[in-house]
Amino acid sequence: MNLNKNLAKLFDVENKSVSQKTNEGGTFDANNFQKDYEFVQSNLKDLIGNGNMALEAALKVATESDSPRAFEVVAIMLKTMADLNNNVLDVHKKAKDTTAPGKTEVKQTNNSVFIGSTKDLQNILNKERSTEKDVVEAEIVNNVPTQ
Repeated sequence: MNLNKNLAKLFDVENKSVSQKTNEGGTFDANNFQKDYEFVQSNLKDLIGNGNMALEAALKVATESDSPRAFEVVAIMLKTMADLNNNVLDVHKKAKDTTAPGKTEVKQTNNSVFIGSTKDLQNILNKERSTEKDVVEAEIVNNVPTQ
């Protein structure tokens, strides 16, 4: 900032501070996601449309030339077109997974070890039947209980 002020003063121009926007990880912008989703979907559909035209032309060349290489190109294009169609479905699935409401992550703990008595474990597991509330701390001195 200081350098900008000095340069602005030196060249006799107005000092305009440029703020750098930082993109923090973990933020999700639904508007940008929707735009990106539509953009990707549009691109894939355009690729499929252009691929269909190219496939028709390649198939015409292959049938007219009876060249094994031309048929190999058609086979590769068919595989590519099938992959593009699967990509369209993958984009839909990823969009659905990303925007699904109430998505909760289940955390599971395995191999936990409890160190304590059976009574302690029962008290933890079933608070209603717990005998902890009935325990009275007392001290016996000379066979006379005191509280």
